[in-house]
Amino acid sequence: MSRSEKAKAGGKPVKLPPSVFSNWKSVINNYTESDPEVELAPVVTALVRLVDCADDPWEQQAVYIKKATQALNDKKNAVYKEQIIRVVEPIASSGYFAAAENLSRRHFIPLVEASSKQTNETSFAQLYKQYISLGAQQEPSLAQRALTISATLEFGYGKQIVLNAYHETLVYLVTSLEQSIQQLDRASLADRMNDILYLIKTLHILLSRHTAQAQPIFVKIQDPQQNDPDAQLVAKLLNILLTICTETDVYVRDCSQVAGMTIAAIVNMATDVNFARDLVLEWFFTTKEKRNILGVAPKPTLTGESGWTDRDVPMLSIVKGLVSIRADVLLSKCPDNLEYIPTLKSFQPMKNLHEVLFFSIVYFCSKADLQSASKVAAFESMSTWLIQCKSIMQSCGGDDLTMEAVSTVFQPQTVDRLVHYVWDHWDDPVDVIQHKVKAIFEITLDAVEMKAIHFEENEEYQLFLRKLLTNLIDMDWHRKVKYALLNILVPKLGTDVFLQAEPNIIWKCFRAMDSLILSPQITALVMALLNRRITETIPGYENIKGQNMKLVEKPETKVPIQQWVDLWSVPLLRVLTSSSELLRKNISNFIMQPLFRICPQSFWTLMEKLQTDSDALINKELRLHAFIALLKVGRSLDIVSADAYTLEKSSANAREISVDTLRVAIYHLDPQVRLDVLGLMCESRKAITPITKTELEILQEFIPLNMNCTSPEFRQTFCTHISRLLYRLRGIFYAQYRSYKSCTAYLHRLGSKVDPDDKKYVNARAEANEALDSMENGKQFLYWLIKYIQTSLYPGASYQRVATALRLLSTLIKIFGVTELPVPVGFGDQPDFPFQVPVGTPQLTKILIDTLMNPFDFNRVQAFDILSQFPNPLPGIEARQDAQHLLWWGLDNVVSTRAGESDSGAMVFRLIFTKYVKELGYDLYPERDVKEKVAPAVDMAPVVFTERLLDLLNKQVEAAKSNLLLAAQQHPMHGTLLALQYIFRELDYHHPSVRAKLKEWKKTHNRALAMVHSVCTAVMDVLSNPSPEGNVPSSYREMEEAIDDLIDDGDDDGAEDSSSGPKHQVILSCCWRAVKEASALLEVIISRAPVSRDRPGLITAVDLKESGVLLRTLLTSVRHRGAFSAVYPAYVSLNMRLLDSADANTADLPAQWLEDNLASITSNNISVTRRSAGLPLCILAIVSSERSSKKKMLDQTMRRLLELANQEPPPDADQRIDMPQVHAYNILRTIFMDAKLATAVLGYASDGFSLAISGFSSSSWAIRNCAVMLFSTLLQRTFGTKKTRDEHSAVNKLTGREFFTRYPQLHPYLLEQLEIAVDQLLAKSTATSTVHPGLYPILTLLSRLHPSVMDGASQVTAMAPFVPLVTSCAVSAIFKTREMAARALVPLISSSDLAQTVLMLLDVPQESTQNEIHGRLLQVQFLLRGHLYHPGLRDHLFDFVKRIPAAMLATVLCANMLSRVTYALLLDIISEFFFDCSWISTDRDQGLIQELNVAAEENFELLRRAVLDQCRQGIAEEVVPQQVVIGGFLARRSMAQILVQDALEKQSISDILYLLDDIDYEVRLTCMTLLEKHSNSEMEGINALQEHLLIKTYKGESNLNCFVLAAKFLLALKIDFDRVHFTRIEYWNRLVEQFVSSRSQAVTESVLPLLGSLLAQIMDDCGTEKDWLNQCIILWSKYVVANSSKEITLPLREAAVESIRSMAMHIFENEETARVQLTVTQLLQDDDIDIRTSVAEIVSKALRLPAPVHPERATELVYMNLSKSLHHLEELSSSLVSGLLGEENLRK
Repeated sequence: MSRSEKAKAGGKPVKLPPSVFSNWKSVINNYTESDPEVELAPVVTALVRLVDCADDPWEQQAVYIKKATQALNDKKNAVYKEQIIRVVEPIASSGYFAAAENLSRRHFIPLVEASSKQTNETSFAQLYKQYISLGAQQEPSLAQRALTISATLEFGYGKQIVLNAYHETLVYLVTSLEQSIQQLDRASLADRMNDILYLIKTLHILLSRHTAQAQPIFVKIQDPQQNDPDAQLVAKLLNILLTICTETDVYVRDCSQVAGMTIAAIVNMATDVNFARDLVLEWFFTTKEKRNILGVAPKPTLTGESGWTDRDVPMLSIVKGLVSIRADVLLSKCPDNLEYIPTLKSFQPMKNLHEVLFFSIVYFCSKADLQSASKVAAFESMSTWLIQCKSIMQSCGGDDLTMEAVSTVFQPQTVDRLVHYVWDHWDDPVDVIQHKVKAIFEITLDAVEMKAIHFEENEEYQLFLRKLLTNLIDMDWHRKVKYALLNILVPKLGTDVFLQAEPNIIWKCFRAMDSLILSPQITALVMALLNRRITETIPGYENIKGQNMKLVEKPETKVPIQQWVDLWSVPLLRVLTSSSELLRKNISNFIMQPLFRICPQSFWTLMEKLQTDSDALINKELRLHAFIALLKVGRSLDIVSADAYTLEKSSANAREISVDTLRVAIYHLDPQVRLDVLGLMCESRKAITPITKTELEILQEFIPLNMNCTSPEFRQTFCTHISRLLYRLRGIFYAQYRSYKSCTAYLHRLGSKVDPDDKKYVNARAEANEALDSMENGKQFLYWLIKYIQTSLYPGASYQRVATALRLLSTLIKIFGVTELPVPVGFGDQPDFPFQVPVGTPQLTKILIDTLMNPFDFNRVQAFDILSQFPNPLPGIEARQDAQHLLWWGLDNVVSTRAGESDSGAMVFRLIFTKYVKELGYDLYPERDVKEKVAPAVDMAPVVFTERLLDLLNKQVEAAKSNLLLAAQQHPMHGTLLALQYIFRELDYHHPSVRAKLKEWKKTHNRALAMVHSVCTAVMDVLSNPSPEGNVPSSYREMEEAIDDLIDDGDDDGAEDSSSGPKHQVILSCCWRAVKEASALLEVIISRAPVSRDRPGLITAVDLKESGVLLRTLLTSVRHRGAFSAVYPAYVSLNMRLLDSADANTADLPAQWLEDNLASITSNNISVTRRSAGLPLCILAIVSSERSSKKKMLDQTMRRLLELANQEPPPDADQRIDMPQVHAYNILRTIFMDAKLATAVLGYASDGFSLAISGFSSSSWAIRNCAVMLFSTLLQRTFGTKKTRDEHSAVNKLTGREFFTRYPQLHPYLLEQLEIAVDQLLAKSTATSTVHPGLYPILTLLSRLHPSVMDGASQVTAMAPFVPLVTSCAVSAIFKTREMAARALVPLISSSDLAQTVLMLLDVPQESTQNEIHGRLLQVQFLLRGHLYHPGLRDHLFDFVKRIPAAMLATVLCANMLSRVTYALLLDIISEFFFDCSWISTDRDQGLIQELNVAAEENFELLRRAVLDQCRQGIAEEVVPQQVVIGGFLARRSMAQILVQDALEKQSISDILYLLDDIDYEVRLTCMTLLEKHSNSEMEGINALQEHLLIKTYKGESNLNCFVLAAKFLLALKIDFDRVHFTRIEYWNRLVEQFVSSRSQAVTESVLPLLGSLLAQIMDDCGTEKDWLNQCIILWSKYVVANSSKEITLPLREAAVESIRSMAMHIFENEETARVQLTVTQLLQDDDIDIRTSVAEIVSKALRLPAPVHPERATELVYMNLSKSLHHLEELSSSLVSGLLGEENLRK
């Protein structure tokens, strides 16, 4: 398919050229004139109709061609033989060759084939010879001609014709190829390259598929003869192909690759195997002198070192092509003592060419610095080699010699290398590589399997697969590669092996679906496993494959099916009731439908389990979520029928669904539940299933309460569901109206004589009435929806409400139209529709125009798009004067200093221009008080209007030139510039009205360009000032009057004008917005307007050049980031247009500008600040504009910048000016940050890291600063954006193998630099300032890696050399260095070496310092955290449990030799890994957990006992405040932590409560934290604990954090005053006193919830005095109300919510809490979503609702509750009036 055909992307075929129809008409006329009386054959009649429809669309023409084909296949055509020969065959043949593309050409093939059977001499053969004539016209293009030849080879008769003219065809293609290469120039580069590509492809087809015809010609490469034309032809072709493969900077990669394959096809023509083998080896792979074949030999630039090492590797195309050489040549044994090229020497010995090609491809695949396209080609070559290898193995017929020759390469080391390609490159930034390496993995396994079968090595093969499976199972469950490879292994190993390796594999797969990216791949694996399980375990399904499997329950299959369902049902229900919303949603969207399609009866099994199963793993609180999700899927598959809903609250039938349940769900707090219900009602498998009145009523309840949702995803899905409902509703209207008309027509035919009791009459009338009622219900719903949308667009409505309303309105218009119904897709004519939806009304028009003033751009654009679909003129604004007033209303906003208002005004201008000026030709004036002139002609109205708008801009520019401050305040330019943008964007340069006024529009465009230059000139002085934020033009500062004007605002106090702000900010805002909009206007013009060259245009190449000069000046001179960032898009658009120019001088401009910019970096006169200002963007705009995949300018720029940045600055360099190196760093950083160049710059990441790390050691502070920023950028580019906040999380890391495979140059560099840094650290370990600057970035980089289950001993990727260097950092005197070293050590140690490494670290030398001991323990701590929590470990865990406790005990016994800080760290390690032991139960099987617990109890006992004794003694030691022990509190805190952990384990805390009164607050805080987290009411000593907490909060706690935690702890306990010496009333009064008198917000935040909890307990006590209780309620209400307003800080509002939560059951039942209820409504509308959600839960619980409702519904319920009480009506009314009127100043 040609480039143009690819661009169509499945589009319609192109019509036939008009000239062919006239030729056809002549053919028909000539025949009919020769015999006027003859009866035309049906086939000729069809062709006559085809000729008559020359102007019809192609679809209609194709219909007649198909009819002609059908008629020609009729057996009766024998009598019409002469007509077929004289009419049909010429028309079919000429149509075939006249077609512009294969899509239309193929329609003629049946006609050509059929008509050719009637005669031996056809015009087709003659036309073909004319088609390949060298003197033929150049239309169609050579590419199309080549495609036609290849297409002709695809059908029988065409193939015969081509092969008959094989030599002529070959000569034509080779000669055309030669001419195309000679005609290569910039103007037609793309077209010529397209011609070259398809000419070579066709040549390859001719040579590779038709060897019988080709061999006599090409075999002459073995024995060339002088002056042989065929030999000369072969030589010419070979020379061209080698040139194309060599010159990769000229020819695109596709050309090079096909050329390489064609060379292989030529080699295949050699009959002598040894000749072919030796020729290939000699030409490409050995150092032997290249022999000339027909005077042709490859150039050294191809076969030399550069051909193998350049980034675009020319030899790759050759090697990839040579893979297709025939098998006998590939497997022929190579001669001995061959001298291979240096690149291949390391792979020797190589037995045959097959192996030579393999190791050549291995070399290319291992090169990390390849360009992206070359990297893809390398892995594709490996895949092709493997396919060829597999093909040879399959076709060898069991021959041992052939099998051995082809399979010898599959040694364990080689197979390991191929498997590692998948590991190392699966997450490669180039997505295509993922598919290539997957293919490599699959074919490798197939080839190894075939080898194992042949040589009877099946046991070793199965062992290999099982080891592979184990490694994959052990891999992190959030890695994409895991699931794709497991999927491949399923058919090779079977499900039993999988379930033995991981019994919970289904559950673990489901649980990993909390990632949207992984969900499709996990789904594929799970379904592959379950489908395979069916074929293995269920009788009758052994041989069924594919996706259409469906289980039918029979007596013999009932038990196996149930076992199959049990395999996944409980895991599915667990995830459906998971607390993760994303997990539930992904499971619902991906897994359930495929499962229920296979086994529909399993749906009811799950529904039953969900309602009756008491499985503790299923979260009961989330059963409704699972119920609705299952119901939605079941309904979509018609498992649940439409009549399954019942109005009964409970039904005995388990297969009936209560409507009340749906009503609970539509109000649910969880948005996914609400969306599932909406989808349940809106979607149906049958498009015309009626929508019941009940469903429409539920929708009318649902829509208003969900319009204001803050989640964009919710709004998107909400609108999608409503859209489907409306489409369905329209279909129902069509069907029911058709049914209604049919019934009424039938009744009309029956007339009045029919018996009223006639059954048919009654049924027809009932059906008609039913259809009418249904249509009326739907109609009323649509009317209600439109009215509600209008109501939602009220002024001040939230962004979410307006955006949702506009999207719904846009959908309504798309489906039901504005003034008439759009013709549905697939309908030829407009079907009857019962009514017109009233959309285009004057009321809605005015509402939408008002929406143009919405502060949000998205809403303004949506409103404009909707108005654009309204008729011209707009309803309600028909008269010219109305449009003029609307325009002036927009003008008032256009000239506003506020950006939002000016943007809205510009949108009004856009609407007026589109609707009234351009379409209706109204003569309108943008300005007021302008003398009206004679109205211009209608076709001149757009030009005149634009000129008038430019007049307004000109006045504003002149004002800015004379007084910038006055212009900024009264005549801002940005609104007018934006309006001009919209106008120029609305121009259709291909429209006849524009082309007719080309001269006038050219003048307007020139004036607009000049105005852009004037605007930028007027504001340049301000924006180019070194400090634009505070700059006032010097002309004002020079004049005293102007200074007074700037400083004095007319107020006595000299305060700034609050409406405009400080004067320098007003000027700056005006200037940078003017530049922003002027640049955007310039971009619109230069990117869209036609350029004058060979045809008339509106702008010239000179305009483009001058625009570029302006934009470059702005980017390199402006210092304001907002301004130069706004210029950047325009400069990118300009460069893209210039590079696409056919004019060589114009296309060279970007390269010249780039060179100037790079040269300016080293000049002395460039001095910019703030990260080089716009200079990086100026360079980025050019290098990112290259459309070619080779990115020549980018490569040159990167090399020059890296070279410049690596230069050491002079020692005496002035740090106050910008050095060239600084600019180079900043530009590099900007290029690395650009997403467009993300993959293109990865080849320079290694150099970038080296530069950044070296920059840390620079003597210049500026360079060190730039190095930090560059290093950070490179981390993000290489590791990707953080998927979680914790950058050290596994999902944010790469394995060391992956990282160093991608960037192999970094491995030796980091090792070298780390060694230098460590040597410096060890040389002066006692000094605090001797840390090598490069140490921190290296450790940071290493810490972002993580261990791989596939790490090997490769020198390129091995992590072992880093280990001794990183562990040595433990001696550092700087804590941060020790900590970073500990983090960096984790990925360097494999889990198998964990225990040994820990033992090594714990074996502390006698002479070690405290710093070293501390550093070693830190490394132990991070190692254990990094490995023990890994869910895939088993044996290594037992190794740890058995070996480490003794070493740890030995360290504990030497505690007196440790400092307190070090001892605290030791206790922390013991606490986490030997007492808490949470790592044992982290995501492991219950059996393994039990085994580990037993082993831990046995092996940890001695260590635990010794540590507990030490802790009890240590904590009991008296602390003397005057004696400060460094780190003493840390040690005591750690001791307390262990003691509390032991007490909690024993469920008795009485013995450790004394710690709550310890002298160190850290001990108290730690103790309370642990008790609050782990204690329960059944624990011994809980009452004594409560007593301690009550006393602390009553008498006070010296430490604020302890007091806060005590108060929080008490909230979870039922307060009992029997054990304390104060009463509940005294406690209440004390809390109130603390709340009022405390100056600490933390105390307030902790006491307020406690007051609510205490008050709730007081109200539950019936014996409390009523008056005092009422006072308490009033006081509490006052505090809650005061701390719930939006001005209060978020923590205090959260405290108020918690206080309300405690009182929830009393708020709605007490008359004194009306103010609190109103406060609840306020909190339900809080800005913070967590507060809204929490309060909604509180209201739901307080009102005893069956499920929590969302905030909007909760607000309704609270107001409904208030309205029920007469006591609250007055306060409710006052609150609502206040809310509607707003602030006091708005009432005035």
